[in-house]
Amino acid sequence: MRIAATGYVSEEAGSVASANALLLRGLLERGIEITFFSKASFVDPRPAVGDHAGFAFVDVDNRIADRVRARLSRIPVARGVSGAVDTHTYHRLLVRQISEYHARGPFALVLWLGEYARGRVEGIPSVSFAQGPPGTDARSVLNHYDEIRRLTGPLTALRWRGLAQLRLSPAGLPPLRFSDQILVGSEQSRQTLITVYGRERDKIHALPYPIDLETFRVAETIPAREGMLRCLWLGRIIPRKRLDLFLDGAAGAIRDGVNLRLTIAGGVGFIPGYEKLIRDFPYPSQLDWRHFVPRAEVPALLHDHDVLVQPSEEENFGSSVAEAQACGLPVIVGRTNGNADYLADGDIRLADDDPRTLTEAIKIVAGRKASRTTIDEARSRACAEKHFAPAKIADRLADLLKSFARS
Repeated sequence: MRIAATGYVSEEAGSVASANALLLRGLLERGIEITFFSKASFVDPRPAVGDHAGFAFVDVDNRIADRVRARLSRIPVARGVSGAVDTHTYHRLLVRQISEYHARGPFALVLWLGEYARGRVEGIPSVSFAQGPPGTDARSVLNHYDEIRRLTGPLTALRWRGLAQLRLSPAGLPPLRFSDQILVGSEQSRQTLITVYGRERDKIHALPYPIDLETFRVAETIPAREGMLRCLWLGRIIPRKRLDLFLDGAAGAIRDGVNLRLTIAGGVGFIPGYEKLIRDFPYPSQLDWRHFVPRAEVPALLHDHDVLVQPSEEENFGSSVAEAQACGLPVIVGRTNGNADYLADGDIRLADDDPRTLTEAIKIVAGRKASRTTIDEARSRACAEKHFAPAKIADRLADLLKSFARS
């Protein structure tokens, strides 16, 4: 089978891009030929998969719009307008070039990695392996408007509310009509696409991201069981990730006598001001904030902790949760976190968004710490191997793509 592909791919970038690199490699190893279309200055997967005989790369460069956007990048209004024009012209050129190559030698389908299809190539299906349902961050801005107003001030909060409402409007949502089949990372996301966006059940499929199980593995040296519970938050600081819930729950555990050490690894995202939550934490001596952690250092960071906490809402698939499990750690996830589909014995899914519920979960993990053994670590690792092994995910994806092409 020969397919066209585009999207976000990189071995060195974040979780979605690195997972997509594993997916491409897995498909190529299963004999699927891939022609990848992208602007090389933006996404170039050749360092990850360019050595495979079945891989070809086509540089899609909308030169004029791209250069204009770069020149206007420091002018606020012009930056937004030129960025929109750049994106629009790029997607038009992308679909046109895929169509031209399809006319020369037919593709079975077009696979969009990390985004929804932005156009249609006549005669073949478009498959979107999306990062989750549209508008999750926008909904979180509206849900947590009062907190954003307190942290950023009324004018900034109003601006973000307006942008969130625009994002959720027909003008702001991606054009789902171009996606014949949609893949997402969890059943949580699948149900949102069905219930909120009215997509057909048989055209939405849940498939977790692959994890590099060689890079993320149980530490050779088992850390000490005595002393404080080392609790890790890993990821961007944005409203949907619920740093407020994490810090309030942790503060409650400290007040209740848990010897707790917190690490926050990640920078403030699209809404400045959330660093105030860290600054106002009542136990600053028990908190360490690392604004940036290179991806190569993430396995060692996980090995230095006892539990990973991700209380996110509407989480499609938290790669850091899966990576923690691969390293043998227990995890605590939020009520609407898609990783709840893939938990091991000893992992905890919060029943609600009450900080006291998280406090009790942390206390449970702290109580288990002294008795946790290599058997418990092996359970977490086995869960990761069962659900996130690249070979298994590639097999499932290849089977799905072949069925989509036949239909």
